[in-house]
Amino acid sequence: MRANSGETTTRAECLHGGIGINCGRMLPAGDGKLSAYEYLPWDKPDFERDPYPWYARAQAEVPVLRDDTGSFVVSRYDDIMEFGKHPTMSVEPGWDLAGPWSVARETVIGRDVPEHTRLRRQTNKWFTPKIVREWVATTKAVTNEVIDGMRSDTLDGWHDLSLLPTHRTMCRVLQVPDHDAEGVMAEMAATMPMLSALRRPGTLEMAEAGFAKLNDRVVPLIEAKRTVPGDGLVDALLSAQSRGEISEREMQATILMLYGLGHMDVGYIVAAGLSILAQLPDVYDAFRSRPELRDAIVNEIVRYDPPELSFYRVTTADVTIRGTDIPAGSTIRYLLAAANRDPEIFTDAQRFDYTRPTEQSRNLSFGMGVHSCVGQVISRAEARAVFEVVASRFRRIELAESPEMDNTDFSRHFTKLTLRLTP
Repeated sequence: MRANSGETTTRAECLHGGIGINCGRMLPAGDGKLSAYEYLPWDKPDFERDPYPWYARAQAEVPVLRDDTGSFVVSRYDDIMEFGKHPTMSVEPGWDLAGPWSVARETVIGRDVPEHTRLRRQTNKWFTPKIVREWVATTKAVTNEVIDGMRSDTLDGWHDLSLLPTHRTMCRVLQVPDHDAEGVMAEMAATMPMLSALRRPGTLEMAEAGFAKLNDRVVPLIEAKRTVPGDGLVDALLSAQSRGEISEREMQATILMLYGLGHMDVGYIVAAGLSILAQLPDVYDAFRSRPELRDAIVNEIVRYDPPELSFYRVTTADVTIRGTDIPAGSTIRYLLAAANRDPEIFTDAQRFDYTRPTEQSRNLSFGMGVHSCVGQVISRAEARAVFEVVASRFRRIELAESPEMDNTDFSRHFTKLTLRLTP
């Protein structure tokens, strides 16, 4: 990488050997002691665009840090693997401060074992590898439909190839109408800034409005299922509620989360992958010509540019991480994205390299332990499905314009990804 030398650095060089997808500038070394905010300036636009330079420095110098919000921040892979799933870590405290996001406390997102296990049991069987193969048939069909409708050699890889196929796939799983993907996307996106470490003015109101609109969509879908039942996941959750296995609030919250978030993380993985494949034609050629490498390429996309950058836990007992004493009742933010580029685990960690050995391919993007993402199988399968359709129909993809994004310190979001596709 030559970003500090005054020479031009291409996006492909950033991917192959740079810091992040936006090729951020490394922070100056400095001799003085930095404040927590200087290490992790959560609300700075440069940090939101490309946090990896800051992650790298914090990881090297202060792998356990108490930030300006009072939370402890942990960035090393081994520490996150050990303590992220430690029995003293809880997801339950603090939901009273979450405002509209407190809806998540009624789902697996907000429950510890054994309640977490009870709720997860209701959805696990819907996302096994065997049934996922059925769901991704929808992903492929929608992707082909979008390409068939192209009127030029460009399209929006975010809207057309990421949002539409993944939203419609989740609606197929739920067995609900799949119209107005754009509206669902906008409403869910409005809720995300509230998850930032340093909330900007108006984010609470945005989240409240977003969840209210989503709820206005979901309630009629549920009522329609009560009148005309089917055999989708919504029907299964309604049946579980009628048997007393889950409550009415748990049923409705789970459906809302699946419906609202069904496109978000997997859609980001698809868009990030398309952006990477457009910038690295050798990787795209390998994906096209060597099917045995496709899972490895998808996995490296997931490692290199995950949609969610961190997760939170609250300690139920005193704990010591890397020599730092953390009292019971403390909030810890685990930086998954930093861990995915930990140089102690991943050789040349800032480089996109799908040929990594197995021991260097175990990224943390989908979490770990009991709280690992139930949707990771379908997410990987949907991403591969979209890439396979594109690869079967186009010999080359390029960025027609620079991608447009609306990131926070917590999660990453494309808003536009103009691609040029060459048959």
